[in-house]
Amino acid sequence: MGLLNAVKGLFTKVEVTEETFEYESIDSYLKKQQQEQGEQTPEGDVAYKCDQIVEASYQMEDLKVEYDMVTSYFEDIQMIEELPQNVRKEITDTAKKIAFLQNETTEFLHSDDRISDENFRMIQGMEKDLTAVFGQLKELEDMDMAIRRDMTHLEGEKNAQEYIQESIESRQSKIKNFMIIFGTISVLAVITLAVVGVLTKNNLVLPVLLILLVIAGMAALCVVTYRNLSYEFKMSEKRENRAISLMNKVKIKYVNNTSTLEYLYEKYHVNSLRELEYLYDQYLIMVDEIRKYQRTTGDLREHTEALSKLLYAHGIKDPDIWTKQSLALIDPREMVEVKHSLNVRRQKLRDQIAYNEQLRLDGLKDIRELLKANPELRDDVRREMELYHINLQ
Repeated sequence: MGLLNAVKGLFTKVEVTEETFEYESIDSYLKKQQQEQGEQTPEGDVAYKCDQIVEASYQMEDLKVEYDMVTSYFEDIQMIEELPQNVRKEITDTAKKIAFLQNETTEFLHSDDRISDENFRMIQGMEKDLTAVFGQLKELEDMDMAIRRDMTHLEGEKNAQEYIQESIESRQSKIKNFMIIFGTISVLAVITLAVVGVLTKNNLVLPVLLILLVIAGMAALCVVTYRNLSYEFKMSEKRENRAISLMNKVKIKYVNNTSTLEYLYEKYHVNSLRELEYLYDQYLIMVDEIRKYQRTTGDLREHTEALSKLLYAHGIKDPDIWTKQSLALIDPREMVEVKHSLNVRRQKLRDQIAYNEQLRLDGLKDIRELLKANPELRDDVRREMELYHINLQ
């Protein structure tokens, strides 16, 4: 019985199960790949590359707008520093009054210590854009979680297929060993029966035929099982390759998404959307208290408007920014800090623009290579690219 159970275990069918992803986008993609394509086609690869090119182009457009804005800040700084001495003095004097009133307001609220002066001024400067910023950060953080979940699922799928392949190889090895041992024993049994028949002069043809029939049956069963295992091994390899291909695509999105998140965290001096929302809540409380205080000290708005008009009159593109950074107009060291922060932002933007430009160029290069290898697809590729408004030249 033990030998029969062992033999039965060798030929038990290997059930290859695939992981069902909870994240809909990956699940639908895998099903589409398995049911409709099986493997990536050249046409599907072109569509993916077109998506890559378009996404990279859109990313670059947004990044260039931000880059132009940062550059505009630099130009404003240069114009301020090149203003005539008498105008600079008027700007500095007005900025000092603003800084004094802001300091008074801060001292009034100092007992609360809700948020730092730097964070208060930052939220104040971006208050009108906060709704859009919250939406952008939430979308990026949700995407980051989804991408990480996708990568975890795909890594699990890849590892599962590797385990299945190892299991199949182990079973195939056992079948080979079993066939060798069983064949050897069977041959010895036939020879023994033949010798006994000769010595005893008994007719042992039927037992020999029965043994040969068993040998043939077991050999056929082994061959069929081995071939089934080979087929399951190939299918597992395809699933593993599909998971690896998806991981590579998801990683590109991960790099883009993470770079944008890190840049925004650096820009707003936070580590998460929740932290920025907390700063905004505390800011609103402080603003309410400041408004109560400013009912008796209403000069701050008057000086702020005066500074904004003065800067605008001398060609500064965004004067309101400087009413929130009055210290930089007074203290050269503060202005150096502002320049450094802008430099860091601009370098990060350059890196992201360069990364997306390389993605765009790689996508175009891959399409050209595909056309070179498959010239008969030129019309299909041209139509696909026209849908995306992409020029291959």
